[in-house]
Amino acid sequence: MANVDRLRRANGLTVGELLSRAGMTKSYYQSRAGFSLPYNTNDIEALAAALGVTPEEVASPETTTRIEMRVPAGPLVTRVRRLIESQASTEDELVRHLEEIDPLLSDNARTLLAAASHTVVLDEEVLRLITHWADVPTEYLTDYTDETVTDRTEAELELREAMRAAGASSIQFRALGQMSPDALRAIAQSLRSGPPTR
Repeated sequence: MANVDRLRRANGLTVGELLSRAGMTKSYYQSRAGFSLPYNTNDIEALAAALGVTPEEVASPETTTRIEMRVPAGPLVTRVRRLIESQASTEDELVRHLEEIDPLLSDNARTLLAAASHTVVLDEEVLRLITHWADVPTEYLTDYTDETVTDRTEAELELREAMRAAGASSIQFRALGQMSPDALRAIAQSLRSGPPTR
């Protein structure tokens, strides 16, 4: 999925354009993007053809060139801190987690979280790893134009926080299926309100 996202952006394609070229429906793609179902070899070949690369480039993280991107520091830092809070974690814990994976990426995260400028240049992989760590779609940090992903992700984060406050230890958001952001927020509000009084 990380390779597909990187290659899609490198080709200047929207998700819709990629799906059209690959002959996939949005729900089919999202079920794979959410890791609820795996890609099969036909999917990989269709995506490779749509992206103009070999199937090996889609399937092998080692063959994909890392992409640096210039991002607006303020909004991105706000979103990353929101994810840290939703995990009941700290910036130091996130940086240590990234350090175990790749010290250069943990340096990217430190640079972002300490950013004093309006923009910062990051390895896109650090954003993917942060979203994976927080169990949210990669686009939440990499694509500010996707209002649907943003709205749903923020609704899921509200529900996660309400569930934690109500005593739940964890939840797999992929298990929620296609609930609307409004439905997720309604559940969160219900949890925050507590049990009905008699």
